[in-house]
Amino acid sequence: MTHKPSFLPFLSLVISLLLSSCTTAAATPVAVAITAPSLTPTMPPTATAVPTHTHVPTATETAVPTPTITPEATFSLLLRLTAAADTRLKAPYGLAVDSADNLYVFDAGHGRLLKFDSQGDLLAVWDQQGSGAGEFNSLGFGGIAIDAADNLFVVDNGNFRIQKFDAAGNFVTEWGSRGGGDGQFERAIGIAVDAQGNVYVTDDAKPVVQKFDNDGVFLSKFGGQGGGDGQFRHPTGIAVDMDGHIYVTDFENARVQKFDADGDFLVAWHIGENGRGIPEGIAIDAQGRVVVTNYGLGQIELFTPDGEFLARWGKRGTADDDLNRPVALAFDTAGHLYISDQANNTVQKFVLP
Repeated sequence: MTHKPSFLPFLSLVISLLLSSCTTAAATPVAVAITAPSLTPTMPPTATAVPTHTHVPTATETAVPTPTITPEATFSLLLRLTAAADTRLKAPYGLAVDSADNLYVFDAGHGRLLKFDSQGDLLAVWDQQGSGAGEFNSLGFGGIAIDAADNLFVVDNGNFRIQKFDAAGNFVTEWGSRGGGDGQFERAIGIAVDAQGNVYVTDDAKPVVQKFDNDGVFLSKFGGQGGGDGQFRHPTGIAVDMDGHIYVTDFENARVQKFDADGDFLVAWHIGENGRGIPEGIAIDAQGRVVVTNYGLGQIELFTPDGEFLARWGKRGTADDDLNRPVALAFDTAGHLYISDQANNTVQKFVLP
């Protein structure tokens, strides 16, 4: 019997070689996929450069232009005032700085006005009690403001009036009386002057801001009772920026409101962590940033002109550079920040972060 040759072994060999070739071809992309993630990623240049700051939360450190700046260079106590003319300050409130960097302090607990140079040396005292021209009757608080000509405006709330002094400290005029009408006051507290010399006054017993010309003639008012946009329950601090925007702190509504030059509402924001804070004083720095005192927590908070949070610093206490009940604020021409502390009976001067 003749046998036909078998092709099965040959076919098996071909199939085996084909399978081996397919397996080898598939292995190459798998190996690339495995090794690709082992490349070291490029880290952002600031990831390890942000310094630790003991006074400003880490979240705001990216605003510091130079990563090597130390806490001492960005926030330090320059001056601490506790007394004048051998008398300790008592519940100091209003602050203002003139064009020569002289500091004016309303020592409200003693019903007197004090003038210091930039080094803290006492230059002048107005301490006559009464209701006459240049005399004071304080309710224990009261703001002061200075215009571009260095005229000084003082809230004399126990006499329900505003007093104006010239750059030499001479009495010029006064306006106001007790009542709820236009040009009248119940508990006047905050005061500010715009670039045109108009004077704005808050009254924590009246839910409006009143506007006067430089000689005290009533011009207009804005506000109203409540918690809605443009309304107040306890207006206290007030400031005006170079564009004429008006900023008002509302103690009871725990917020800051911004208005245009005509008193029309623009925006509002709360202060304090989780929106819980007690705003009192307010000031605008040369960059247009808004600085607010948190009366309840002994802190200072910094915002953009539209209320975006930038920084928070300070702690309650009685030691140097501590704050207890910070109330009013003022900037000098170098950008240093003065803070009056009603409970610690001090005025302190800081470098702003």
